[in-house]
Amino acid sequence: MRKGDEKRQELLQAAERLFCQQGYERTSVQDILNEISLSKGGFYHHFASKEEVLTALCDRRAERAAMYTAEALSQAESALQRLNAVLHGFMPLRREEADFVAMLLPTIEKAEGRGIAMTYQDALVAHFSPLLKAEIAAASAVEAIYPPVKDIEGVILHLVNHCWMEAAAEMACARREGQRLEQLTLLHLLEKYRRAIEALLDAPFGSMEIIRVEEWDEVFRQMKDI
Repeated sequence: MRKGDEKRQELLQAAERLFCQQGYERTSVQDILNEISLSKGGFYHHFASKEEVLTALCDRRAERAAMYTAEALSQAESALQRLNAVLHGFMPLRREEADFVAMLLPTIEKAEGRGIAMTYQDALVAHFSPLLKAEIAAASAVEAIYPPVKDIEGVILHLVNHCWMEAAAEMACARREGQRLEQLTLLHLLEKYRRAIEALLDAPFGSMEIIRVEEWDEVFRQMKDI
């Protein structure tokens, strides 16, 4: 790795650490510079703004999630389990992503933060579309599913994006108001999207499991402590 690339990675690591510790909006470019003893010129050599740093972090998190999913696929025993592994890896509201999502929530809840949410979603789709496309083809080949439409992976990932954003909104509201998370609400939410995905894939009823409500509850408790 070249020296410039190393400095860029060091900058990203420092920014991610600060964003997760004290919040994206409360972290300034100067805070990042102080963390790694870098000049403003050095910062702007790599990034045009703090927003661009966050965009790069979203892509890095998406790439990391895809790598995590590739490992999970090696342990899956059936075509349906492999599909579920991809859907689970694509879902940002996992325990491994709790700190990052907790940092994003205050920003993406605002109108001006919608672009950041879209950036994160686009990065996830870019990294996961090939994975899901391959697993849908493999599951179709062994007749585990019977999708009536080709190239359906984009629609499915779009649904999962809507799913996690709805769940994140529920978590943010409960966190803000100091209330407990209503698991029944989340269960109904998951059922809605699970059934939609099963219909698109013509998969057996109950075979798709994006994520378990128990993991969402764990994520929420982690987020409360951050």
